[in-house]
Amino acid sequence: MRPYVQSRRAATRAETRARILAAARELIPAADTSLPVTAIARHAGVAVQTIYDQFGSKGELLIAVIGDVQDSLGLFDSFGPVFESPDGEEAMRRMIDATVSFWARAWPYLAFLLRARRVDPVVMREMGFIDRLRHAHFWAIARRIGDEGRIRDGHSVDWAANEAFALTTPSVYEELAVLRAGTTAEVIETETTAVLAVLLEPGTEPVRTPPPDWPALEQAAAERALGTGADFRRLSPAWAAARPRSVVRQE
Repeated sequence: MRPYVQSRRAATRAETRARILAAARELIPAADTSLPVTAIARHAGVAVQTIYDQFGSKGELLIAVIGDVQDSLGLFDSFGPVFESPDGEEAMRRMIDATVSFWARAWPYLAFLLRARRVDPVVMREMGFIDRLRHAHFWAIARRIGDEGRIRDGHSVDWAANEAFALTTPSVYEELAVLRAGTTAEVIETETTAVLAVLLEPGTEPVRTPPPDWPALEQAAAERALGTGADFRRLSPAWAAARPRSVVRQE
C-alpha cells in the first residue's frame, strides 16, 4: 500500500474518532443516568459498529471520553506543580487544589458519571478504574509524608492515602459546591483543612531534606495500582506525560 494511502486512512480514522468523542461530550451534560452507544453513533453520524471498531467496547469509549475531558480541561497540566513540591504537605495541598479545581471545571461530565455509576455496571467499573489511579497519586504523596515522619498517631501510608482520597471525592465536592453553593476556593480550603487535620501529626513541620524523589514515589504507586488492574497508560498518553520525570530540588 502506498504511503499516502496509509496516511490518508490514518487521518480519516483519527477524524472519525475525534467526531465520536466530540459527540459523546456534547451529549453527556444533558444525559440522565445512561447514554446509549446508539445515541452517540447517531449524533456523530456514524454506524454503531464504527464506534466498536474505534474503541472496542462501551467501557473503552467511556475511558477515552474521560481522558479527553481531563486533558482538554487542564488536569494533566495541573499535576506538574504537584510533583515539583518540596515536601509532602505542600504536594497534598497542591493535589487537592488541582483535584477540586478540575471537579469544578468538569462538573457537567462528573455529575453524569455520579448518576450513571449507580445504575450502569459499565460506568461503575470504569469509574472504579479512575478511582484507583487517583488513589495512587494520593498514596505517593502519603508515602512522602510518612517518610517525613508526619502521619498522625503512627498510622500507615495506606491509611493516610485512604483518608485523603475519601475526603476529596466528587461526592464531597457535590455536597459542598453544588448542594451548599460553596465557591471553588471555599471547597479547596475546606477539604485541605480537613485532610491535613486528619493526616498530620500535630506539632510536626515539613521536612525538605532530602528532597522528594517524586518519580520513584509515583513509580511505586503506579506498580501498586497495576496490581489492582489499573494501568495508567490505558487512560491516555497525556496521563503518562503528566507523570513526574525528575527529582525535585530543595527550595
